[in-house]
Amino acid sequence: MIRYLVFTALIFLLSGCASMDKEECQIADWRAIGYEDGAKGRALSYLGNHRKACSDYGISPDMERYEQGRLAGLHEYCTPSNGFELGKSGQKLNTVCKPPLAEDFKLAWLQGVEVHDALSQLRASERTLKRYQKMVVTLNEQIEDAEAKLVSDGISRKKRKVLLEEIKDLNAELEDAESELLMLEDQVQEDRDYLEQVEARYH
Repeated sequence: MIRYLVFTALIFLLSGCASMDKEECQIADWRAIGYEDGAKGRALSYLGNHRKACSDYGISPDMERYEQGRLAGLHEYCTPSNGFELGKSGQKLNTVCKPPLAEDFKLAWLQGVEVHDALSQLRASERTLKRYQKMVVTLNEQIEDAEAKLVSDGISRKKRKVLLEEIKDLNAELEDAESELLMLEDQVQEDRDYLEQVEARYH
């Protein structure tokens, strides 16, 4: 029974990977399919997925009509606005675009990458700032706790000495953390200003 379930699941997964089913292969408009693939920025090699899926039913794609549709679809994909959004979202440059579309598409993608990198830098600085803000809060709490123990009743001289040394070290750490915090606040503001400049440049 278990073997049967595993086998059934495997068949289901494999069928789910097919780009087209039997009915789709039988009524396929290869130009429309090519257009859809082109509009999604898929390479010509993606046709191999359709060929493999339909070969099970003895059907071969019409490559000429598929490529006609795909080239038309690429005109929708290879626009500067799409290139910009892809770069801004951190996606790699898709090299499916051909001249004369490729140059403007790549330029817009590079501009999007610049925005993406500026935003990534800002987020990284903000994360570091939050980490130091939490550190300062924690150190202040530790100092308050140590100072409370220092003035508690029945504390021994040895323990008092240990607490004084601990408070001294904690204050030194706090001073360093607060100094770093000030620099990080400036860094976050600089990164925020830079991001605004980059965004303004491309809008």
